[in-house]
Amino acid sequence: MKKYYFLFYLLIFTVYLLPFIPLSVKGILGVTFIIISSTKISLKAGLATATLCIILASGNLIFNINVDYKRAMVNALLGSSLYYITAFYFGNLTRSLKNRNQELEHEIEKRKKVETDLKKELILFKGLMDSIPSPIFFKDLNFKYIHYNRALEDILGISGSEGVGKTVYDLEESQLASIYEKMDLKLAEDLGDQTYEDVVRFVDGSLRNIVFNKSIFKDENELPIGIVSVMTDVTEKKETGLLKQIILDNKQMIKQLLENDQIKTEFFSNISHELRTPLNVILGSVQLMDLYTGDEEYMRSKEKVVRSVAIMKQNCYRLLKLVNNLIDISKIDAKAFKLHLKNCNIISVIEEITLSVSEYIENKGIKLIFDTDIEEKIMACDDEKIERILLNLLSNAVKFTPKGGVIFVNVHNKDNGLCIKVEDTGNGMPDDKQSQVFNRFYQVDEMFTRKHEGSGIGLSLVKSLVEMHGGTIKFASKKGIGTTFIIHLPFRLTESQEVQYSTTTKQDHIERISVEFSDIYSISHCG
Repeated sequence: MKKYYFLFYLLIFTVYLLPFIPLSVKGILGVTFIIISSTKISLKAGLATATLCIILASGNLIFNINVDYKRAMVNALLGSSLYYITAFYFGNLTRSLKNRNQELEHEIEKRKKVETDLKKELILFKGLMDSIPSPIFFKDLNFKYIHYNRALEDILGISGSEGVGKTVYDLEESQLASIYEKMDLKLAEDLGDQTYEDVVRFVDGSLRNIVFNKSIFKDENELPIGIVSVMTDVTEKKETGLLKQIILDNKQMIKQLLENDQIKTEFFSNISHELRTPLNVILGSVQLMDLYTGDEEYMRSKEKVVRSVAIMKQNCYRLLKLVNNLIDISKIDAKAFKLHLKNCNIISVIEEITLSVSEYIENKGIKLIFDTDIEEKIMACDDEKIERILLNLLSNAVKFTPKGGVIFVNVHNKDNGLCIKVEDTGNGMPDDKQSQVFNRFYQVDEMFTRKHEGSGIGLSLVKSLVEMHGGTIKFASKKGIGTTFIIHLPFRLTESQEVQYSTTTKQDHIERISVEFSDIYSISHCG
């Protein structure tokens, strides 16, 4: 490169020393040499060239070269400052351009590195995206797909960039696409996050439960630029959860069946006791009567015969009550139990039933109080079933109320219906036993060690009879304080609107009372 500089400066000397070249041309060439030197070499080289041109021009003047152009020579000398100005201008301009070029080259290198790194990151990002089993996609604010991973390609049946620039309407059925678009619109309005579940049909035709987790993504200025969504397949999880629930339900069912089986076992053990006891008593009484009839002093044994007949009769009532309850429960289960509704004064029905047992209850040393704030209430009911309900509740109260206690029967209007309350001051029930009071075959006292006889189906039957009247029954009990049963019957009339009066005779009442109270009588007789 340096030999070219030498030739360049030799050219300058030659031009200025040749006498046949006009001085004006030498001046123009001098400016040209200075520009070339300043731009192609450096600012210093340009200044050096300017100095050299001035010296050579001065030499032309001194040695009187081109004497015809002395005035031009003077002008060249006077314009020598132009050489330096030109050298400074073009030298600085060139240096500035070189610096700028260097900066641009550095910037270009930097951008190339950034692009290279970005490409690497994009390749890594795409690789990571494709390795994620959950479908992921990106949309712009016009809801067009701008990127997605391989998992989404697989479920939609698209490949590569086939779906880029398309909307959900291009890839899904219009009805489903409309739903997704509404969800995207709401997300774009809220500028937050969104989670929802939907059933999606995959390209293979399978239906899968998918949870969509969507969010708005933003640029460096925190301005929203699109939507990112991750789709999570929860089908197997839901199926597992459903299977677990089925297993749990089956376990609960098995547990319930075992409990029912245990209850049935206890019931049949109990029922065998209930049936055997009166039968044994009846058999014993018959045997005694057989002995008495062969007694020569039969007349003196008449009282024994009468007592044996009473015992047999009472135990027959016990068997009749048990058989009646079993038959009625079976009918209710078979939906074959019918009510015979008629319009009657239910207040008089309840009062008559209560008063019919008052003598027996008071003979037990228990006070019976009947109270009502209404004298007449005509409504549809089966008076025989109402009698059975009350007798069962009263017999239950007598069983658990000690001597000196009180039983209350209250009747009053409530909520467009009738409220019947049977309350006692008896022993009450333990808290842990109360939830099973209306369960069939259940008894508060343990089997064979309880203080009172019974099959454990009376209260269950009462509840069924109340509900068949369209009513409800509930109770409250406290250990050592007493128990209260509350029945609510809705007011209604039969279609005929005709009022009928009870045809039940006093003997009918006595017969039914004997049956319903038979397990109490037996205690006294056998006691």
